[in-house]
Amino acid sequence: MAEITFIRHAETTANAEGVWSGRTDFPLTESAERSLDLLGARLANHDADIVISSSLDRATRTAAAFADEVVIDDQFIEIDLGEWEGKFFAEIKAEQGDELAKTFADHDHPMGRTGESLNDVGERALRAVDGLAKKLGEDGKAIVVTHGGFLQAVLGRHLTAKGRRIHAFSANTGLSRVVWSFGSPRLASFNDTGHLGPRSGAVAERLAEGEPVLSLIRHGQTQANVERRWQGHGDWGLDEVGSRQAVRLGEWYGRHATVYSSPLMRAAQTAARVASNGVIEVEGLKELSMGLWEGLTSDEILEKWPDRMETIYRNGVDLRRGETGESWGELTARFRAAVHGVPTAGEGVTVLVAHGGAIRSYVSSLTSVRETHAEALFTPANTSVTHVALTDDGPELLDYAVAPHLETLS
Repeated sequence: MAEITFIRHAETTANAEGVWSGRTDFPLTESAERSLDLLGARLANHDADIVISSSLDRATRTAAAFADEVVIDDQFIEIDLGEWEGKFFAEIKAEQGDELAKTFADHDHPMGRTGESLNDVGERALRAVDGLAKKLGEDGKAIVVTHGGFLQAVLGRHLTAKGRRIHAFSANTGLSRVVWSFGSPRLASFNDTGHLGPRSGAVAERLAEGEPVLSLIRHGQTQANVERRWQGHGDWGLDEVGSRQAVRLGEWYGRHATVYSSPLMRAAQTAARVASNGVIEVEGLKELSMGLWEGLTSDEILEKWPDRMETIYRNGVDLRRGETGESWGELTARFRAAVHGVPTAGEGVTVLVAHGGAIRSYVSSLTSVRETHAEALFTPANTSVTHVALTDDGPELLDYAVAPHLETLS
């Protein structure tokens, strides 16, 4: 699969002070210098075929933290903010509130009267991303150092919603990865700041504001994962690699007082590695029921049920899997009810250990896209962590499929 990892530049004084910098360069903060050391250590042995950066200083300095050879490409530069360049956001809102509202309501309206519109940057961003993916071919890898506004446009293809943004703004030095599966781009991870620690700035901020934060963790690897079998409700335990993944998860993420788990063995075994006071099993956190497809490989299913597979995955009709299993819509409704039904922790995150398809269905349900299998998202990696804040306006995705502890697993 072609793969592009996007990195937002390190923090600038403008970021720290609430200034809209756009294409104006501001110096990095002292905190940024420390974050670049950690980012450089994490990506020291990256295997990307090419590293690309916007020409702005904050991006090129971020790229230099981990790469000796960097290609400058201003297709990936930040939004042109027009007259709003270098102004405080609070000042813009106070003095030109109507103009600001019009810009976000009408995506053809230019930023700061003379800049790019949201549709302009969206078209530019996706043209650049798809062009790069085509150049990479089937299995090429690239790292692109870019900007928050540009990333908003990229993420819009995967996390689109109506009326409000359902995900956090990309963090400084945060990684978001897109892979091309069966020719289509899928978001494999979002806002990964694992190099800065297990609790991101967004998680800490939401908890400080008194908002509950859920941690959705996928179980460790099983032999069925290795053999690409559709597990569903099949009760597979962790294999040797999965057990080490769970141990490494516990070492990185720590122990938590409130941990809920799917009752299936692979989830419960993983949950035991992050629980300090035992695990509470919740039936509704199970994976999608595969019916007659339980334990079979994709090839075996295609051989016996070619029409049903085509109807679901090519034509987009949400039928029950394996005839007697669940539809994607049934999984989504069940899992979402279970997630929102657990009592949240008084302090800290509330941990729920579940399954790849179930977590993907929940994240997709936050968007305005309705698909038979959430194809805009890639299944989160084994033992990866996804954080969701429960705000007054609704759930907010803080990050997706974060798993730095797997990168050094031998």
